[in-house]
Amino acid sequence: MDIVRYLPHHDVVFPKIFCHFKIESLFQLRLVSKCWQSLVTEYFKQRRNLDLSEFGQRVTLDAFLQITSDNKVLKQLLVPEATSWLMDKHLLPVIHNCSHVLTDIDLSNCSQLSSLSLHSLAANCRNLTKVSLKGCAWVDKDDFKQLVINNRGLRKIDVSWCWSLDDGCLINAAFSCAFLEELVLSYIRFVTDSALVIIAMECKGLKHLSVRGCCQITNCGIRAIGEYCKDLKILHVSDCRDVTDASLARLRVRGVAMDVPVPS
Repeated sequence: MDIVRYLPHHDVVFPKIFCHFKIESLFQLRLVSKCWQSLVTEYFKQRRNLDLSEFGQRVTLDAFLQITSDNKVLKQLLVPEATSWLMDKHLLPVIHNCSHVLTDIDLSNCSQLSSLSLHSLAANCRNLTKVSLKGCAWVDKDDFKQLVINNRGLRKIDVSWCWSLDDGCLINAAFSCAFLEELVLSYIRFVTDSALVIIAMECKGLKHLSVRGCCQITNCGIRAIGEYCKDLKILHVSDCRDVTDASLARLRVRGVAMDVPVPS
């Protein structure tokens, strides 16, 4: 500790040393002494990226609060699968404190949250580029529309299993977010070719599209994607009963990776 104490914390210790530590190691370091605890706490205040995706249910609410409670500079907040402990009252302060810098958020399968969190994101954040709400049945149509309107620089949207969304929401997203590169709509039962055609025409830079399990999608929508989205690299259409090789064949020739086999 004596050596570290005399090194510049914000110029050397944090960006050159602590940034290479795993979260577990930082918490272990806090237990060594009050000096180390104070130093790690100060580091948490200025940490810009928080990715808890590898920990799943092993993350505790106490750990999350210790990392985020005084942080006002988080750009990336990835807390997927926080099904048992993350609630609106824990997330809302983080959104409020970091709304001006937050660009990447993943709340996949965070079932204890509600539309309050989405409303806060939509109302306060203007710089989001990646949003994952996979498996969040609480996603509300109006708040989703406001989210995409206020974040026109979005490059990635994942709303798989968000059952309340429909063509109107997705058409709104297409008109608002012309720079979309990845759009995951898996198992949204109300999405149809009407939305897919607008998405194709407005989001021509799309590289990854998933409509897996969208039972109302047909060859018509896929042909539109093929016609307008020349940069498409990945297409997921499994469990789409009305999508056949009549629309997929040309995409295969272009080298687009798919999750359905070539028909024999």
